[in-house]
Amino acid sequence: MMMYEGWNTLKRTPGPVTWLLWVVLTTIGGILGTTIVVSNPNSNSFLNGLFIWLFLALPFFCVAVGQWLVLCHLVGASGRWLLTAFLGVPFVLPYLLIYGFSAEFTDGKALLFGTREFWSASCSLAVLSLIFGSIVGLVQGVVITRFGNEPHRLRRWVIATAIAWALGFPLGEQFVGSIFWLKPTPFPLTATWLIEGTKWGIIGAITGAALVWLGRAKGNTQ
Repeated sequence: MMMYEGWNTLKRTPGPVTWLLWVVLTTIGGILGTTIVVSNPNSNSFLNGLFIWLFLALPFFCVAVGQWLVLCHLVGASGRWLLTAFLGVPFVLPYLLIYGFSAEFTDGKALLFGTREFWSASCSLAVLSLIFGSIVGLVQGVVITRFGNEPHRLRRWVIATAIAWALGFPLGEQFVGSIFWLKPTPFPLTATWLIEGTKWGIIGAITGAALVWLGRAKGNTQ
């Protein structure tokens, strides 16, 4: 456990304000990053190779930066949190292959609430998000262990992150998205904001609650 020596450096005990800031900045980061991506539909003409994947993963980077701003006031050396931004790159490809093109493959039925294609796409997205959320939680554990190096802290964080992603993505992309889906008309920008706001708001609310819970548990033991 040498890597964790001296890492219990919680500067302050998180509370309701921490949770609120976490939710707000997570949501704003997701909306901002996605808005930049969808506002540049011709990006493929000047981006290629790895750069296009970095561009498509921009929402993950914006979310990571927003969460990092909150963590800066809680723990020391929280810059490692920004490493999670790069996880968006490998997530983009399976996301597009398994879910992103499902609307085209099913003639839009994947976004029509109640259809078999809708539930199939929702389940696929939930499983994909559950797996990816677990990976994100493990990487974020490098910083979470600063709340205490007990194994259960990392385990609880990974579980909370996995649940948050498994709920946030399907509820935002599928359930809220189905409200505005009128094929072949693309989503209006306001609809995109609502979809992304729902998705990242749920993720921020659940992970923020876990963050406060783990931080307060650490504070109570000091």
